[in-house]
This record gives sequence, C-alpha cells and structure tokens, in this order.
Amino acid sequence: MSLDEEKIWQSIQQRDSQAFERYYKEHYRFFFLAACKYLRDASLAQEVVNDVFLRLWQNAGKIIIQSSLRSYLYRAIVNACLNELDRTKKDRQHRQELSHLGEGIADAKEMETGELKVRLYQAIDQLPEQCRKVFRMSRFEGLKQQEIADRLGISIKTVKNHMTNALQQLGEVHDQWKNSPP
Repeated sequence: MSLDEEKIWQSIQQRDSQAFERYYKEHYRFFFLAACKYLRDASLAQEVVNDVFLRLWQNAGKIIIQSSLRSYLYRAIVNACLNELDRTKKDRQHRQELSHLGEGIADAKEMETGELKVRLYQAIDQLPEQCRKVFRMSRFEGLKQQEIADRLGISIKTVKNHMTNALQQLGEVHDQWKNSPP
C-alpha cells in the first residue's frame, strides 16, 4: 500500500468522515464504471458501489487490507457484482419455473374443463327426448319457460319438471366426475 493510501486508510479506520468522503469522491467514478461493466445497469452499479463503501465505513475497524485500498475495494465491488448477477439469475430461473408451473396448472384446468364439457354433453344426450329438448331450449337457446311450453305445446309445470329432472341428472354426472380418481 502506498504511503498516501495507508494514511487515508488509517484515517478511515479512525472514523475520519472527511477522509472517507474525499476518497469516495475521488474514486467513485472508477468503481462505478467497473460495476457498470459487469452489471450493465447504471442504477444497480451505483447501488453496489455505495453498498461496498458503506460496508467499508461500517467495518473499517475490523477490515485488514493486505494490498492497496483501491485493490481491496475493486475486488469487493467485483464480488458484489458477481453476487448480484448470480442472485438475478436465480430470481429469473425461479420466475421461469413458476411461470411454467402456472402454465401447467392452466393447461390442466383447461383439460379438466374440456373433459367436463364432453361428459356434460354426453349426459345431455342421455336425457329422455322431451327432457333433452326442454333443457336445450332453456340453456342453449335462452328461451323462457313460457316460450318453451308454447313451442312444445306443454304446460309450464311440465317444463319445470323436465328442467328439474335434467338438472338433477346432470348434477349427478358432475358429482361423479368430480369425485372420480384422476
């Protein structure tokens, strides 16, 4: 370590905030550019450099520097950048895994919905003819009970009975499907 650097480092260790601030201002640009080279993100580089300097100030009494202060800080900043890149990579991988999991869940739900629709249409086809007609007119054509009764020439009470029977049978099919093992 040069004599000047050694004096600065001793001043920082003795909590001389002016010496610390002066060193920070004189060398900030060099360390910032080094961090930018690794991170390719100015705001993140600024954050890393400031964190390293803050830790230096907070732990100055415990840190032993073998080489120069500048070399020590450069290595600390490079290590912090590498740690940040590693953390960012892990975060990105984690988000990708979650998005793939989400896609899998969406695919499974889509398959379940499709399977349920197939079973529902099969169950509708299994309804007695008049019951099936009433159900389709109500649910697929959107007709009111009176309109169905008028078209088919039956009473509203008969329409209601057919709808009740249809919904009951379809509900049973749904419950069986829901409770069946995958």
